[in-house]
Amino acid sequence: MKRIFKAFFTVTSIAVITRGISFIFKIFISRELGAEVMGLYQICFSVFSLFAAIAVSGIPVTVSRITAESQALGDEKNQRSAVTAALLISLMISMTVCTIFYAFPSLTSFFFTDERCSRLFLILLPTMFTSCVYAVIRSHFWGKRNFFVYSAAEAADEIIKVAACALFIFLLQNVVSLEYSLAYAMLVSDCIVAVMLIAVFFKSGGRLAYPSMGKQVIKSSAPLTVTRLCGSMMGMFISLALPAVLVNACGLTSAEATAEYGRATGMVMPLLLAPSSVVGSLSVVMIPEIAARNAGGGRDLTSAIERSTNFTCAVACAAFIAFAACGREIGSLLYADEKVGAQLSFAAFIVLPLSLNAITSASLNSLGRENRTFLSSVIGYVFLIAGILLLPRYMGIYGYYTSFFIFHCVTLLCNRIQLNRVLPHSKSYSSAALIGVSCAITLFTGMLSSFTRELGNALSCLICLPVAALLYFIALRLTGYMPKPSVLIGYIRK
Repeated sequence: MKRIFKAFFTVTSIAVITRGISFIFKIFISRELGAEVMGLYQICFSVFSLFAAIAVSGIPVTVSRITAESQALGDEKNQRSAVTAALLISLMISMTVCTIFYAFPSLTSFFFTDERCSRLFLILLPTMFTSCVYAVIRSHFWGKRNFFVYSAAEAADEIIKVAACALFIFLLQNVVSLEYSLAYAMLVSDCIVAVMLIAVFFKSGGRLAYPSMGKQVIKSSAPLTVTRLCGSMMGMFISLALPAVLVNACGLTSAEATAEYGRATGMVMPLLLAPSSVVGSLSVVMIPEIAARNAGGGRDLTSAIERSTNFTCAVACAAFIAFAACGREIGSLLYADEKVGAQLSFAAFIVLPLSLNAITSASLNSLGRENRTFLSSVIGYVFLIAGILLLPRYMGIYGYYTSFFIFHCVTLLCNRIQLNRVLPHSKSYSSAALIGVSCAITLFTGMLSSFTRELGNALSCLICLPVAALLYFIALRLTGYMPKPSVLIGYIRK
């Protein structure tokens, strides 16, 4: 456990810095480009992600798991073979996609009605190659539990991306149009990071080998790839269907509907995903750990997964309280947009099932049960499609958030049922107790926020958030989540 704690601390520390840079960067970009252009980028990314999912999405977890299992068994040959096979498979798919679209650029009209989206897509298309190199090599270090290189690669990617974006926006504004500057910045930064990772891979002793593990890589990554592909297809479907529903059922203009979609996907959702910097760090550490334990006979798997779930719940509840109680103030302070604040406060409830679903599906994938997470996702997507088509007609943009809440709840329930079938489950109800207490804290802090709102957004947050933090600290102690200081100090010293 000491090794896991140190690895988690390393990944989390770098991830918090990286997410902080990314968070500030997204706020800056949102302000510079505006809600409508952000909406165009989100539409473009939804289609691009569809093709990127085909090439690489299922491979990182697979390479990480095979590497961790092979290392536990002392099989260096399989490690190298898996990396080589994964690179060849993903690069061949990327080459096929790029060749088709560059040979027949008019095909983009099937996905986009706005010419600007088509151009953005063609600019971003070469990043499929760099994404393949980045994902495979980074997952190699992930499986070997070299978490410093794994996390540092993401931090370098974000820092270089910010620098490249600043270069295009401020120094090359007469050469590149502002609305395309982010796409070119991402292309340049991805190329630089890919070259850096290749150099680190070979310098650290990494080698390629005959891709004899190709069949196993395909078999293991296929369910994950199809799951991510379905997710990308859902993103593309939502980017097309949601604005259309808002226009037809809510009477918005096309520009207003695009702006609403831009606020939801480019401003509100990144805030709701902020807790993933911590939950994601835990998943990064636990996936190879669980895979190695499973290969070695399955020592303490249940306790490791339950501890991960409890920690995830604690982080998610903290974010839920902050966003639900002070979402209006937080959104207005960050984006100077009252609509973002109102939507953030409403959508805060998504954080709980989203975070718990992430750690549960990661646990199943690390046990080699990728087909079960795929089945859960398919069931969830049925509810998501129905929600997107129906709920915005009655709730406007808030139907978008409600649909995602239902999706994550359904998927979480299915994944949890599957996990309980694989491993014996704990009888602890501390997570349910913490969620209940968190809802009570949210109601109290929300009422306090309504009284202090007239003092200004900043002052209201300065009053309400510390009160919420104090009450939450007490809740953690009462529900048994936080050990006594003497116990924690003794554990760290060990």
